[in-house]
Amino acid sequence: MKRDSAAHHDQIESPSHGGVPDQPIEYPYLRNALLGQPVWEPPSLEAVSTSPGTVSIDELVDAEAVTVHTAPPTVGVTNGETPVWSAKDVRLGRAPSRWGNAETSGAVTVRKGDVAVVVGTESAVQVCMDDGVLLGPGVQLLRVNVKAVDPHFLAGVLRAAVEAAVGGHIDLYQVAVPRLPLAEQRCYGVAFEQLIQLEAAGRRQRENIEHLVRVGFSGLAHGRLHPVAGGE
Repeated sequence: MKRDSAAHHDQIESPSHGGVPDQPIEYPYLRNALLGQPVWEPPSLEAVSTSPGTVSIDELVDAEAVTVHTAPPTVGVTNGETPVWSAKDVRLGRAPSRWGNAETSGAVTVRKGDVAVVVGTESAVQVCMDDGVLLGPGVQLLRVNVKAVDPHFLAGVLRAAVEAAVGGHIDLYQVAVPRLPLAEQRCYGVAFEQLIQLEAAGRRQRENIEHLVRVGFSGLAHGRLHPVAGGE
């Protein structure tokens, strides 16, 4: 995936104008910034003639390639000093927003590379990038043996499965995982991550376009903006 190395953020911030929203002076800035945003490329993928065999999560657990963990409902109820990764945090793709006590009976401490899954009407799958936070209630955590399973590969397969589940109901233990060598799993994991980055860039782009359109409509409707001759 390629992008402009000088562009660190895709979210366009409007110039300061005293806190008054949708000022017409914003529009040229927003337009130029939008036109100058980097273009994210989707990963290069091609069709295969034969699909690899599969193995279920249940079989991976039996083979000790994956372990599944859940947290007690009380882990985020009491005050504590350890961040708790809640189901809402996983859905929103954000850092832990609550605190809990690591001494709570049954508490699960998340490790980097663990895969968190929230199943329901708003399903989500995330790979944890930090050690030391507590797993929150309502989140299923899959911990991989990194010598057998790539976490980003597994997360991508799980996301496809939960998104395809009817009504958000799914038995994770029965999810079919392609049976691939670890090196090939890592290639798949990179492609999954590129798709996630493309999705996030598209979301930010859509927000920026909506902002520009709102400012443009307001400025034109109130006589504070006018079309430039020739469309320049």
